[in-house]
Amino acid sequence: MAAEPENKETEAPAGKGGRLSKDTLNLIIAACAVLISAASFVATYLQSDAAYRQVKAETWPYLQLSSSNYDMGSDSKVISLNLENAGVGPAAVKSFTLYYDKQPVDTVWHLLLACCTDEGTDRMTFVQAYIDGSPEAPIITSGASGQIMPSGNGAGLFIMPRDASNAALWERLDKARHKLEGRACYCSLLEECYMTDFKSDPVEVKMCPANPHKNYNG
Repeated sequence: MAAEPENKETEAPAGKGGRLSKDTLNLIIAACAVLISAASFVATYLQSDAAYRQVKAETWPYLQLSSSNYDMGSDSKVISLNLENAGVGPAAVKSFTLYYDKQPVDTVWHLLLACCTDEGTDRMTFVQAYIDGSPEAPIITSGASGQIMPSGNGAGLFIMPRDASNAALWERLDKARHKLEGRACYCSLLEECYMTDFKSDPVEVKMCPANPHKNYNG
């Protein structure tokens, strides 16, 4: 009779038969650790970004340029050009240019010569004549560049009340103010800077460039 083959138990290969090998288990643990770390990083980033956005919103400045020909407080005719910060944070005004009929003007006298006097009028003669005329309503002026403008505050770039001595000049300026435009660059407390032409929304820039024109000095 042929000899019966010995009945030997066959061992299952490592990692099979419902059991995980040690290397596989370590790989799964490592992958889980990586996923947990990644999730923690994303959560921290989102939290940090949300906090930054909140601080940015709380320090955001917004400059506006407006003109008027009437003073509600004094109930009188007053032409004024005002730069105001309507945002929620202070604005560091790096540069401000005032334009009349697309041309930059550096002072209110430059503006009045351009808009409201006869052609060829000498600047110094005009200024001296106005001062010597001692009008009851002098022109009050202010610059803007270099100012830290708190929220809700502003600068009166020029204020010109109307009286008998300047009536003709006042009327010309009242018509000319509709041709006034401005351009400014300003920054927040976070050193985030914005360029604006006061017609469209401000554009965020890395830093305020050098002013290609003269700043308005009042």
